[in-house]
Parts: sequence; C-alpha cells; structure tokens
Amino acid sequence: METRTALVSAPGAIGVETRELRAPGQGEVVVRVAECGLCGSDLKLFSGRHPKLQPPLRLGHEFHGTVEAVGGGVEDVQAGERVSVFPPIGCGECHNCRRGEPHICASMTFVGGEHPGGLSDLVTVPAANALPLAPGVPADRRVFVEPLAVGVHAARRGAVDPGEQVVVIGAGPIGLFTALALRQQGVERVVLTDLEPSRLALARRLGAGETVQTSGAALADDLRGAIRSDVVDVAFDCVGGQATTTQALGVVRNGGRAVLVGITPRELAVDGVVLQRGERALIGVQMYTRADFATAMEMLAAGALPSGEELTRRFALDDVATAFAELDAGRRDVLKLLVAP
Repeated sequence: METRTALVSAPGAIGVETRELRAPGQGEVVVRVAECGLCGSDLKLFSGRHPKLQPPLRLGHEFHGTVEAVGGGVEDVQAGERVSVFPPIGCGECHNCRRGEPHICASMTFVGGEHPGGLSDLVTVPAANALPLAPGVPADRRVFVEPLAVGVHAARRGAVDPGEQVVVIGAGPIGLFTALALRQQGVERVVLTDLEPSRLALARRLGAGETVQTSGAALADDLRGAIRSDVVDVAFDCVGGQATTTQALGVVRNGGRAVLVGITPRELAVDGVVLQRGERALIGVQMYTRADFATAMEMLAAGALPSGEELTRRFALDDVATAFAELDAGRRDVLKLLVAP
C-alpha cells in the first residue's frame, strides 16, 4: 500500500513524498493517522537543533488514529480500533525495559524520530505501542494524550506534595499540561511564568494555576508579590535551555528540586555551589510511561480541557511546511498546531 509522508530532507526543509508501505510484520500494526500534533521538540528536529537526531527524518510523535491492518501474533489490538501511539521503543530486554520504562532504555528509539512518524497517512508501529483510546476521551481532545502524558510524567518525577509551592517556567503546552497534572494531584500552589501574556491568559482560563509575566531576567524578582521565592519547593523548566535551567535551580529554596522538562542542550553549566551547598536536586524528565498515557486519557475523559475552548489549528498534510513555519514563528493564539492527513 502507498502512503504520503512528510520528509525533513535537510534542516528547515520539509515536503511530502509518496512511498510504499510494507505490510505489517510480526507484532506490528498499521495505523491510519487521524491527527498529529506539532511541538517544540519537532521544531528542534526540523531545524537541525536537536541534540541527538539530524535530518533526514519523518517526524510526528503526537498522534492517534485507527488500526488499518494487523500483523502476525497480534492479539491485544484489533483492526478498526482507535489508538493513541506511544512513541518510545526500547530493546525489551534491559533492566529498565523489564521495569516498564522503555523511555529510558539505553537503546531507546522512538516513532517520529528514528522511525517514521505520524505526519503521514499511514504508519507502521509495534502493536505494543498502539494503546487503545479510552472511550471517554472527547474526539477533539484525543490529540492531547501524548503531550498531557509528558506533563503527567514531569509531575510524577517532581514528587510534589500537595502542600508544596511550585513554579512552572514556560506556559506553552508542556508547561500548561505539567501544571494541570500537578493540580490533578492536589497541588494547590502552582504559579506559571512566561514572557507571553496570551499564553498566561489561556493557562488561567484552563485552570492551570496562578500566572506571572516575566521579564526574562531575574525570575525571583518577577515572582515577588505572587510567591515568596525563598519557599519555592519545586521549579519545573518547561522551556529547555541554559537560562531557564539556571533560573529553575536558582529560584528553589535550599533543599528544593529543579525539574528539567524541556529538551535541554547537550552541555549545561551548573553552579556547583548552589547545587551542593543548598542541597538542591536537579531532576531530568524523559518522555513518559504507558501508565502516564493511561492517566492522561483519564484526565481528558474527566474534562481536564474544557470543551468550550478552541485549542487547535488544523493543517492538511500537503500544507505541513506552512504548519512548521507558523510553529517556528511562535504562533500563540491556540494551544496546539496539528496536521490532519
């Protein structure tokens, strides 16, 4: 069978090609893509700024669809079933994979990175990575399962107690979803910070917590009046960069935690005195687990994203270059740009 797919042939260059898709092999399924969201990590992959992977790439890791064909030995997924695709693929044999943590397998690859992704009509994935969609997830919220799972996993990695005070740096989709996941866990004192007021306004409408517009300079100064910076227990960097990592580590109290959620550069400079003498902890976040996907579906089914908000802007697959141009320009009037083949 044939499929159209978006190919990043070189940094900043994307187009649609038609290629032959082989029949699903043992333990594989073919998914007909319904929608595929775009995010900041896609932009880094597209632009050649990703710390690990470089073009040529067939992107798209935030997608859901319907199982079109089933390979041999597949019993848990049926043709015609609606699924959300879980991107990480581990070796299946190491200690982390046996613990249900393929996202931190030393040999981990992922759909939309090393493997062709959801910016396609059809895509082949391991059957174990095609997770049945919970029936209560609204149709217009299914594309948010994967990014919300990132927030769920980040919140879990932060190990935040309900009474602790939290700052989330960056009110884009991942920051907002991290805040929503924290609120769902019972954390009442969550403050989101961002340079862009429209993002903060959306976060308030969605009930993600309090908001503070920042200057991009001294975060502790920006927080004065909203939260006492000397009692910030946990800071989540949902941007990913040297400046925001420094802010996250610097704003938490002695004994606090800085959680790195956004994709960081390969090399980071860390103030060892701030880290060690303040007994602060620096915690990494890598993707999610299948359990995080299940929690994200439960949250969406329970109305975590109000139905009255228009949160997406859709593009046809043939307009994928325009979608990436808008993503690169930082369009902020919606939560998610998505491609619907």
